Amino acid sequence: MDQGFSLSLFASRFPNDNACLEEIRKWRFSGGIYCKTCKKTTRHYRLANRPVYTCKKCRRQTSPLANTLFGKTTTPLRIWFYALFIMTHARANISVKSLQRELGVTYKTAWRMYDKILFLMEQNNGDLLSDAQVRKWVFFNKIELKVVQKKQETAV
Repeated sequence: MDQGFSLSLFASRFPNDNACLEEIRKWRFSGGIYCKTCKKTTRHYRLANRPVYTCKKCRRQTSPLANTLFGKTTTPLRIWFYALFIMTHARANISVKSLQRELGVTYKTAWRMYDKILFLMEQNNGDLLSDAQVRKWVFFNKIELKVVQKKQETAV
């Protein structure tokens, strides 16, 4: 197991879904959230009981989970983060059944999570687009996630 990130550090860093969502927001929107309606980076605030941020000026909603591994899931983010932690820190390949028992989810949910995480782990070294800005985030010192943003067209 990696000495840099332990289970106790995981539990203190990600105590709930809000902490996980904030980590994803920091990762995806490190320079602030760009509002497509206002056409600039504006101040956003978090909506209560929903994983979205709303522009303070025009009220357009932006989800940090959209187009990610976590998009359109009903499984809590903390369980996703814990699954990533388990799969990146296991000495050998972990089975879906073991993942199911560890996470306390159904076999179908564990299999879907296992499949998506395994695909991500296999694909994380490939370049997605050559003319795009790529942001990298190393998760638990083991897995590298990339976010690709297409270059925005400038208005003439």
